[in-house]
Amino acid sequence: MFKKLIFLPCLILSVLLVSNCSDDKPETTEVPALPPAVEKKQASPTPAVKTPLVYIEELDQYQEYFKEQHETSFSHVKKKNWTSYTAGKDGILTKILLFGKPNYTISEHYGSSMSGFVRADNPDNGPKLGEWSLTREEIVNQLAVQGLTEIDAGWITLQMRGEIPQQKGRMYFIVCDQIGNKRPWFGAFAFAEGNPYKQGRFWLHPDHDLVFRTYVGKTADQLDKEQRGEPLFDSDELSLVPSNDLPASPKPMLEMTRNFEPSPPPAVSNAPQNEKTESTNKEKPLYQPATQSLETEFSEPVPAGQSKPAESTDKPESNADKQKEEAPKRSLFKKFFQEEAD
Repeated sequence: MFKKLIFLPCLILSVLLVSNCSDDKPETTEVPALPPAVEKKQASPTPAVKTPLVYIEELDQYQEYFKEQHETSFSHVKKKNWTSYTAGKDGILTKILLFGKPNYTISEHYGSSMSGFVRADNPDNGPKLGEWSLTREEIVNQLAVQGLTEIDAGWITLQMRGEIPQQKGRMYFIVCDQIGNKRPWFGAFAFAEGNPYKQGRFWLHPDHDLVFRTYVGKTADQLDKEQRGEPLFDSDELSLVPSNDLPASPKPMLEMTRNFEPSPPPAVSNAPQNEKTESTNKEKPLYQPATQSLETEFSEPVPAGQSKPAESTDKPESNADKQKEEAPKRSLFKKFFQEEAD
């Protein structure tokens, strides 16, 4: 029994020695040494510009006259990307409504969205105020609320973000600076000819105005100033700009220019009255005169093979012939029916 107890541990030790001395060693997976992980600092998102908190929102400027199929689009290129108006009330610009519809689909010419800002005094280098954006999907949804489809025209709202001051008598510009999908145009907005809105225009022509509405509200601070009788703006810092201080519009198309030219006056001829009457007499009338001789019109035909005898000019005229010539010519009725009566 004692021998068995000694034999067992010896057997185990020998087995362990044999396994350690063998060449077949299990492969160990080496974990590559990685550099210490550096915790990335998450970039704080830029605070989105919110819509202004205003009270007593009112309609300010508007132009609602237009003709059917008079539509234009916004571009992001300078001199083709703005519309202007002159504020009539002091306050904060809250929204602008344009009358139109979306472009049919996104194509090589039209993008899916547009965005921009508002400038005062000048569309290129005036003070930059607030921002706005609009997508084609938003236009479709806004028209659907009005019970309209994509091909129907309706009021489209551009909601302003940030406090955009509106000073009475100052000119402001709605400027587009970016269009989605890297396209040149966006939207289809109605416009009018003949300069119906005298205090602004849009980029295409000096006498063209978009169909639009502007809304102005007042903040709590502005309402407090009004109650105290204080002006909302410092007239020394914000100078008014005359309405004629506008950039020149691009050269319009020839056909479009002719539509606005007055019709030329009728040409007045300097020719004497005698020459006019002679020229009219030379013209051949459309119809023969009614005083044509009936004898020549209804003369008897000459039989074939005979020639009409020529009248002798040497024969003296008799009194009967003279009376016959001086006698009035009978009418066609008398010529045929009176002879039968005789």
